[in-house]
Amino acid sequence: MQVDIGIDDLNVYGSTLVIDAADIAAVRGTPMKRLTQWRLDSRSLVPPYEDPVTLAVNAARPLVDEHGASDFGLLLVASESGLDYSKPLSSYVHEFLGLPGRCVHSEIKHACFGGTAALLLAADWVRANPHAKALVVTTDLSRRLFGHAAESAEGMGATALAVSAEPRVLGLDAARGFASKEIYDVARPTHIHTVVDSELSLSAYLDLAEIAWSDYRRQDGAAAYDDLDHLAFHTPLAPLVQQAHLLFAEESSADVPPAEQFERKVAPSLRYCQKIGNTFSGCLFVALAGLIDDAPDADTGRRIGLYSYGSGSSAAFFSGVLRPGARARLARHDISSALTARRRVDVRTYERLVEDLEQSLTAEDFEPDTGAIVNHFEESYAGRNALVLSGVKGYQRSYQWS
Repeated sequence: MQVDIGIDDLNVYGSTLVIDAADIAAVRGTPMKRLTQWRLDSRSLVPPYEDPVTLAVNAARPLVDEHGASDFGLLLVASESGLDYSKPLSSYVHEFLGLPGRCVHSEIKHACFGGTAALLLAADWVRANPHAKALVVTTDLSRRLFGHAAESAEGMGATALAVSAEPRVLGLDAARGFASKEIYDVARPTHIHTVVDSELSLSAYLDLAEIAWSDYRRQDGAAAYDDLDHLAFHTPLAPLVQQAHLLFAEESSADVPPAEQFERKVAPSLRYCQKIGNTFSGCLFVALAGLIDDAPDADTGRRIGLYSYGSGSSAAFFSGVLRPGARARLARHDISSALTARRRVDVRTYERLVEDLEQSLTAEDFEPDTGAIVNHFEESYAGRNALVLSGVKGYQRSYQWS
């Protein structure tokens, strides 16, 4: 018997601080027209008492509270912001979400492809265990890229997905297309360093998009471009998404210009990406959430195409169908209001926060300063039962509920 598998719930957490992309551009001397071309608005930041663990838990807790911890038999945490070469992020997330001992967990790493890899693995696990649910969490933090061309586009944040049989957000189609190739385009060789070959990465994103799309189209049950009502992409930069969309739209028989098709089918997915920035392993899911919340016709039965790329490199194209009430399910999390409520900071504060973050990720001992931003802990965390980093001693991290 074929089991219907997919995303039963989806949340996005962009932490509690934000900086306008225009403020960074003004200080760095970046032409403002670039922000317009790249469709950049702002990017999320974290205070010194948030890290990959707190982001993950704060994104996932609303799902666990609603579904019940005992429902989950698998936890996969995808990240390229791991804290340890051995101990997985998922061990902390499992603990602070109160998941049962029989719930197996692991950390998944493959740059920006990690979240998709986790979702597809979770879907196959649920297919074999249809009476249980899987929890997929992505969590990432951009590193110091002061003065880099992509600085304004980087972000921080987490997503959480409940994966189940009989899903209530997006039922996944069986067809999947893949592409892989070993390259050194973007890497994090240490906890604080990022190596970026932008030209190689952008070309690989497009090359693998074409291969993954062709592989998808060869599968039984694959949808043609004209049968896809909307598309969501891993979105490091909007112009790159536009170029990838052109590759897929080439087969369209509709008498509609590709630019017009992009604005209708894809542009709504940029809504949250523009506000948070590139969240790496979870960026595709941020795009999907924005699409569901923002597209006027994101209704029951609409088929969504999804393209995921991760440096190193691997890519996938897959699709799914929106379920009745999908938008209402996301509305319960009120993602838009949470992003609007973030506190804005200036460039000097942003740079200090990034330096504090590097300390928290690498230092043997670290004590986060809850007063680093005046009144912010009291206004955005105290009494809200959010997980925060309380300190690091001998590399061992401690957390507490606010």
